[in-house]
Amino acid sequence: MASLTPLIDVVFLLLIFFMLTTSFLQTQSLAVVTPAPSADELPTDARVIEIWLLGDETIAIDGQPVARDVLAESLKQAIGERTDLTVTILAEKGSKTQALIAAIEAARQSGAKNVGTARVERIAR
Repeated sequence: MASLTPLIDVVFLLLIFFMLTTSFLQTQSLAVVTPAPSADELPTDARVIEIWLLGDETIAIDGQPVARDVLAESLKQAIGERTDLTVTILAEKGSKTQALIAAIEAARQSGAKNVGTARVERIAR
């Protein structure tokens, strides 16, 4: 009867080979801190610019509707030269995740240093 020891050794060596030559996927993550889910509990401050992501897929900056392709430029104009502003992204229930990602990228491109997100049931217009 043949011994299984050489076969086990070969399988073990193949396992080690594949473990050492495998490259793992490097992913980038984004830390998101969400405040209270109620719009009434959100702070109102003159140093805050709000981006509204409405359930009907429209985007607004402080209540003024904006097209998604000019969101970064409009946000840059709203921020101006002020460096102490906080950009808050309010995502209404039913809004798309892609709109949230576009708003975060627009905030980054516009030079905002503080960006926060919140999920609300409904934005009072």
